[in-house]
Amino acid sequence: MHAAPTSDASSRDPSTREGLPDHASHVDERGVDIDRVGIRGLSWPITVWDRSNKMQPTIATFDATVALPASQKGTHMSRFVEVLNGVRGELSLKNLPGVLAEIQRRLGADKAQLDVRFPYFMSRKAPVSGAESLMEYRAAFHAARDGERFDFVLEVRVPVTTLCPCSKAVSERGAHNQRGIVTVELRSDDFVWIEDVVEAVESCASAPLYALLKREDEKFVTEQAYDNPVFVEDLLREVTVALRPRATWLRVSVENVESIHNHSAWAVVEHGEAPCRPPVEIDGELLGRGGAPRNAPPGSIEADAAFGPWLRAQRVSRGWSQQDLADRIAVSAPHLSKVECCERSLPATAYEPLAEALGHDADVLRLRAGVVPAAVLARLQADPEGALRWVAAR
Repeated sequence: MHAAPTSDASSRDPSTREGLPDHASHVDERGVDIDRVGIRGLSWPITVWDRSNKMQPTIATFDATVALPASQKGTHMSRFVEVLNGVRGELSLKNLPGVLAEIQRRLGADKAQLDVRFPYFMSRKAPVSGAESLMEYRAAFHAARDGERFDFVLEVRVPVTTLCPCSKAVSERGAHNQRGIVTVELRSDDFVWIEDVVEAVESCASAPLYALLKREDEKFVTEQAYDNPVFVEDLLREVTVALRPRATWLRVSVENVESIHNHSAWAVVEHGEAPCRPPVEIDGELLGRGGAPRNAPPGSIEADAAFGPWLRAQRVSRGWSQQDLADRIAVSAPHLSKVECCERSLPATAYEPLAEALGHDADVLRLRAGVVPAAVLARLQADPEGALRWVAAR
């Protein structure tokens, strides 16, 4: 049984909004939390960042959802559209956290998620004739906010040409080729242009695709593909190697729509770790621990001062896995993973072996991690006013 409305129906004025019943706000007693509920498939005009032209208008398809607690009967679907009505202009990493925060506020939800899919166009020139045309790629923003924790995944779908190495090896005349569809999903601590992903994928394929080719271009592209045969596994691995340095987490899938088989060839790989630390929000601006907007365009981002990302960068630059470093400092790899995501601290016993492994001073490492060494603390306590004056003068 559901709880009945507390007010008497006869006392309401049905001609006013306040007088109409709000069934979504009733109590539900079935004890089932809902992971995601909201609207799906809403078409909406947006503008996204464009590397060449700064901004590109497009039409996006929105899925907007929240988590619904077991005690609440329903969500208010109209409020999603009301929030999105304010996003007729730019939609990017600059304002996505604020949009999600507004959805949380308007719907009284702890968790909110937006999946925004849109066509993205790049101007391409044919390789010989130079004939210029627009090439379409499919992109998506997957953004979520859980409390104050923000997560963002960029997805780009890139069509390419692939030519079968086996067919080339066994055939006396020619080789079969097909259209490959490469889907890249990535998280990154740095800003990544959609164009960056497209160009990385196309460089790994047998040949790119073009919207417009003249005869001389067709000859060039056909021969280019013949000279660069790749299996679906080859393409998957090459794309992973090309994009792995840019990503904290990466999933690549490749589907070759076979031209001589009644099936597709398909491969997928996932690389990296879970989403990183919660951001800091100041005056509505989502910030990284270093005080600069996370994932801002190049030129506006500063070095992130958080210990976890710094430690990860030190590890990666040495070619160590998390297990390699964990063994050196006598902690578990899962614990180290949480340290790099700023979810846990290093144990006190780990700083000395970490300093030895990295070639750094142990007290400097402690300070970088927010741990004040006893000797430094004693000096601060002896002259706190002088310490503050020194900090203010820096």
